[in-house]
Amino acid sequence: MAASQSTSSSTSVANASPATVSIWRSVNCLWPIAALRDLEHWMLAEETVAAASGLPEAPVERRLMGRAAQSAFDLLRQRWPEARKLCVMCGGGNNGGDGYLLARLALLSGFDVQVVALKPEAVLTGDAQLAAGAAREAGVTIKAWPMDDASAAEELLKGWPLLIDALTGIGLTKAPQGALAQAIDLINQYRAGGAHVMALDVPSGLNAATGAVEGVAVEADVTLTFLVDKPGLHTGRAELHAGQVSLARLGAARVLPEVVVQARTAALLAAEAVKRLTPRWLEGELVPRSPLAHKGDAGSVLVVGGGPGLGGSVLLASEAAARAGAGKVALLTAPEHVSASLTRCPEVMVRGLKSGPEGSNHDGFAVLEAQLAIASVALVGPGLGTDALETMLWGLGGLQRVLDAGQPLVVDADALSLLALRAKQGEVVHRDDWVLTPHPGEAARLLDCSVEDIERDRLAAVRGIQKKYGGSVVLKGAGSLIASPAGVLDGPNVALCPYGNPGMASGGMGDVLGGIIAGLAAQSLMGGFDARQSRAPLDAAAQAQRVTLSMAQAARLGVLVHALAADRAVQERGERGLLAGDLASYMHLLLNSRARDAHIPV
Repeated sequence: MAASQSTSSSTSVANASPATVSIWRSVNCLWPIAALRDLEHWMLAEETVAAASGLPEAPVERRLMGRAAQSAFDLLRQRWPEARKLCVMCGGGNNGGDGYLLARLALLSGFDVQVVALKPEAVLTGDAQLAAGAAREAGVTIKAWPMDDASAAEELLKGWPLLIDALTGIGLTKAPQGALAQAIDLINQYRAGGAHVMALDVPSGLNAATGAVEGVAVEADVTLTFLVDKPGLHTGRAELHAGQVSLARLGAARVLPEVVVQARTAALLAAEAVKRLTPRWLEGELVPRSPLAHKGDAGSVLVVGGGPGLGGSVLLASEAAARAGAGKVALLTAPEHVSASLTRCPEVMVRGLKSGPEGSNHDGFAVLEAQLAIASVALVGPGLGTDALETMLWGLGGLQRVLDAGQPLVVDADALSLLALRAKQGEVVHRDDWVLTPHPGEAARLLDCSVEDIERDRLAAVRGIQKKYGGSVVLKGAGSLIASPAGVLDGPNVALCPYGNPGMASGGMGDVLGGIIAGLAAQSLMGGFDARQSRAPLDAAAQAQRVTLSMAQAARLGVLVHALAADRAVQERGERGLLAGDLASYMHLLLNSRARDAHIPV
């Protein structure tokens, strides 16, 4: 244990389950920056302890900074084995120190190396100063950034095929200015001209916590991040700036078991850590069905929407629910869309709703209420309409009946806009048995803010919507985020999906996602993910807890399946022209990755 950490301070957080602690330690946990600082201090303290105990102090190139430089050098040789020239852009902090030691390693290995320093060696401190000295003593050419001379700066970087960004790392908290902004712009300019760029820890200018960019940020081909992964490398603007992200733990795995149970660190992780979803996690969640399963075991989905002239969205959503494995899928839509549904997917039990007065022969409200009573879960919103009159079936009136039924819900599209309208009028609906699936525009309406506010901090936005409306919330976009109620799932309350692609920027993708989540929720609610799960009746509190858990599971699974299906489709077909309906066959494969002979005995 590091000397600076007392034994009494290693009290574990009592509410953290062993499974949660294990997730915090895994490579798929994205750490908040404050907790990362705790880990850094712990590891640096170990080096201080060694020196204080009378052992000779290791040179900087053999300490934490040196291990970071070695990992970076190993990765660049692996990624660009033909490279023999590199230019390292070094800032004034420890990130710059990593760059100096990388330059030293490259020179000693026979590379042609140049360092461009934004800060003179004399103003550096600590290990960064030692690293700059080690590079200079090894013979690395170090050139100062030419202030206020753009042509001289361009000449410094001209002709270097590989540029290393070691300017700021996670230390930047505001928009780059002056020489830093100029250096970032120049790196991006030469990358556009064919140079390769590798960022150390975090591309300079990219917020490591949020993925936002204020001003300019380096656009890297590869980012090697250190110790633990960071949320900002996988959401927001990260797709434009981080490139392929790799993680070098630098020995952190050895100390993580102690660090994550420190009271302060554990509290930070419990509040702000993010779980990255992976295909392996998906395979572990979806066990094969029992050989005795029947459609009642897989639950039933009711899709409500597709008012007059708005039928396409519910056709996609209902088919996706069926493809996701729901035992039965029913669709209530405008009569004019019935024939199209029967033609497209006859497995969906479609019925036309006429929007007549209550109590008449055309009372769609009565049909809606009857169908809601027998559904495991309902999906409401696609093509619903936004009429604010409660007497109108296609709009607020239909949504209100769905809400009153008390069934678990997936809420999308127009229904989200109606919820936002009610919230703006002072009536916020809050419940734990639903999943809300907003895109950034809908999220902005739900929080009564701008889209820019949402994108500036997507993690704060998804947490804010979840706190305000309850349940689980999917904030769609690059690096989709899923927030669930605290304590429902092991590990972080927020999950991140790093998959998906620009081909998904087409109409109907969100409708398909809603259908997938609803179909998975129907199965989860019935214990359909695990044939061993008991289906005995539960008391009210236990049943409510099961519903909240099932909806949270379905939200995470649905987002991941949706994104992976799109990635598989793009691998075969390309991005342009990808349609939402193309995902069905790929979903089917992803949802049945285990062999059929792996059935669990009943």
